[in-house]
Amino acid sequence: MTMATQRILVALDGSEAADHALARAVNIAKEQGWGIDLLQVIDTRQYTLTFGQTGAVDGKLLHETEQQIKHHLDQVVAPLVAKGLKVTPHIRFGSPRSVIAFDATKDYGTSLVVIGRSSKKMVTRMFIGSVASFVVENAPCDVLIVANPNAN
Repeated sequence: MTMATQRILVALDGSEAADHALARAVNIAKEQGWGIDLLQVIDTRQYTLTFGQTGAVDGKLLHETEQQIKHHLDQVVAPLVAKGLKVTPHIRFGSPRSVIAFDATKDYGTSLVVIGRSSKKMVTRMFIGSVASFVVENAPCDVLIVANPNAN
């Protein structure tokens, strides 16, 4: 009986913290022979008309955003695959915290989520919440929060 490859889910958002999380995940994947799922979530809440209103999301804008993210992920994946790593990019739509904690971990058979620690200020976290905190509390697998060594 062969065991399925363990998978690491790395949540990317274009931040320096996410870059550090990816670097840590790459090291773990190399050491353990695990695969990596790179995930970028397009937060559809930022495409609504105004606070409290419901409205149609601009499909053209979402498509352009998706294409930009796909291009970026392709650039991130290529050198990792060239090093022999098993990397799969993913783009999802929705709330990053719930997509990471619930949907992606289940869909990709995640063994470990690696996420960068947010550099958001305390007041911002109080109102919108920390994605990392939510994932730690709700993911069905282990979660590694990677500190940004350059954060103040």
